Amino acid sequence: MAATSLAIHVPPEANPTNVAALVCALAREPERTYTSVQELLEFANEQNIGMRTEMQHTATKLGLIHRADGMIRISPDGLAFASIKEDARGDILHFLMYSSWSEGNPLEFLPSWSYRTCCDLYWRTPEVHLTDNFLDQLVEEVINEAEITFHRLGFTEIGTPSFSRKSLSGVHNWLSALNPTVIEDKQFSRRAFCSPELLLLAIGYVMKDVDGATDTDILLSREKRDAICRLCLLEPEALDRALDWMIPIYPNVIKPGTSAGYYGRFVRLVKIPTLADVVR
Repeated sequence: MAATSLAIHVPPEANPTNVAALVCALAREPERTYTSVQELLEFANEQNIGMRTEMQHTATKLGLIHRADGMIRISPDGLAFASIKEDARGDILHFLMYSSWSEGNPLEFLPSWSYRTCCDLYWRTPEVHLTDNFLDQLVEEVINEAEITFHRLGFTEIGTPSFSRKSLSGVHNWLSALNPTVIEDKQFSRRAFCSPELLLLAIGYVMKDVDGATDTDILLSREKRDAICRLCLLEPEALDRALDWMIPIYPNVIKPGTSAGYYGRFVRLVKIPTLADVVR
């Protein structure tokens, strides 16, 4: 039996700049369709975005481009993304990269698994200098984590995962687009603030598999708080302040919980938020 190939490389050729530019260009002609990837890339090149196929592949895997019946076009999420405030788009793309991999379809879009793993490993330490030695160790840690994770998921024969310092450059492209940033002067630092758009989507992501996640008070337990902060790359101490800022902005999606007291803070989701819900 052939070993399972774990293509967990994060290609630097696809980055928030060219993915966002491609989606926003498509949004200007939302009814237009393309019959092939080549035709789509020729359109991108006409828009001075380039012709790297990695960007269209990533945009498709993030759900921003839709393919069906031999046609390629912008998706409803892509149209919503193009309507999101420009200074929040980096955070939205980070959310999509972080959340697009799932255990239910473990070999689909493996760069998302790598990206999430790197974010989680970074978040464990509030501040870290990105020395060559640290980055080499991080590459080894991601490879080891891939072997452990996919063995646990039932893949007993695994080839050497494809992850390198070039892959980390791809990861850093997405992290560098965050506002506020988490990487500056070769140092990673957790954030004291994140966009309301990202925070709302992060809460929905953490709550999506909770039974009765909507129209009921949900306790933000330590586990849930940490999961939200990991996704947002946020300092845990900053979460309540960020919640106080975000909740009044989206009253049709999230409300303060009616419960309070000894156990901690509660929130109440009206619905699991989508990209369309965070447009403002």
